[in-house]
Amino acid sequence: MRDGDPVLVFDLDGTVLRVNSFPVWVMLLACGGPRHLTLAQRASISLRVQRLVLTRKLGGLPHGVFMHAVQALWREAAAGDGGTMTSRLHVLLLRHMRPNLAPVLKLVAEDRADGLLATAAAGDYAESLGHRLGLQDVIATQVDRRPDEPINNGACKRDRVLAFLDQRGWTERPIVFFNDDLADLPLMLKSRVVCWFGGRHALRRAREAAQGVRFIDCRRFTPGEMIATLAHLRQSVAIEGMASPAGYGYAGTPRASTAS
Repeated sequence: MRDGDPVLVFDLDGTVLRVNSFPVWVMLLACGGPRHLTLAQRASISLRVQRLVLTRKLGGLPHGVFMHAVQALWREAAAGDGGTMTSRLHVLLLRHMRPNLAPVLKLVAEDRADGLLATAAAGDYAESLGHRLGLQDVIATQVDRRPDEPINNGACKRDRVLAFLDQRGWTERPIVFFNDDLADLPLMLKSRVVCWFGGRHALRRAREAAQGVRFIDCRRFTPGEMIATLAHLRQSVAIEGMASPAGYGYAGTPRASTAS
């Protein structure tokens, strides 16, 4: 890829998928998901999930701790099932994939663009789902994290994405971020363009909070319009990059020359 070509960063929940994968994941686990277990084992896991959900709803459990506990139960339930539960979850989630992003993801899968999935979803299923979508590089909430470690959103997502770009030698390339939620404002502020899939009110707030970042409302684009938009973006940011020999910083704006 050309040095000035953007790196495509995809959020999962509300963006690649029209829905939040988290409740679908929890519901599958709570409703007898592990079919390879005995009825008593399945009932035990289901009751423990329901207790966690109730405690969470009553305000007695932070989301990160709740998610960590569900991850542990998922690993317990899925042990020895050969990936069956994860595949079932993928099938449920892919029913909600946005059709207009399919050709964009295909560009990455065919190595015609560089991209990655960056999501707060649990790596227990998000990593393999990303691979199923054709994205080999996935940054998700870690499977082996401690309960007090943050989930992969906000500043944590920003830092991990930037570290990944640094490892790949892509620090000078602009970011095109496909997103729908103000929770990811820290990474939006490091992007050249945000392809927006959230609500209009949130879009107004995002534009106010991230002035200088270009936002494109992509929710109603057809697949063809999405590809045409991306082609235009790749061309325009490359031209801007050539106009600035110092290139782009992470924020997507030309860096000041260091020449004396």
